[in-house]
Amino acid sequence: MLIPLLSLLQRAEPPTRYTGGGLPKGAVIIVALVLLYFLPSMLALAGGKRRKWKIIAVNVLTGWTMIGWVVSMIMNWAYDAPDAESPGAS
Repeated sequence: MLIPLLSLLQRAEPPTRYTGGGLPKGAVIIVALVLLYFLPSMLALAGGKRRKWKIIAVNVLTGWTMIGWVVSMIMNWAYDAPDAESPGAS
């Protein structure tokens, strides 16, 4: 009866630290979320939108509310009239 109790009192070895390779999952998730947050801004810059600075302002200033992010995505998809100086405009 005393021997099982003594075995409970012995110290267990602490678990070894993880030394695996690869990228930490937290860093990958943070980078992915930052890219997703700025997606409307990146689309506006890549698409050459005339309202790109307005889209970027809405995205940066109000994107954290999710409503602002959706609004900036809608601004990206909304019709963008061509410039009067465009060759196709008459």
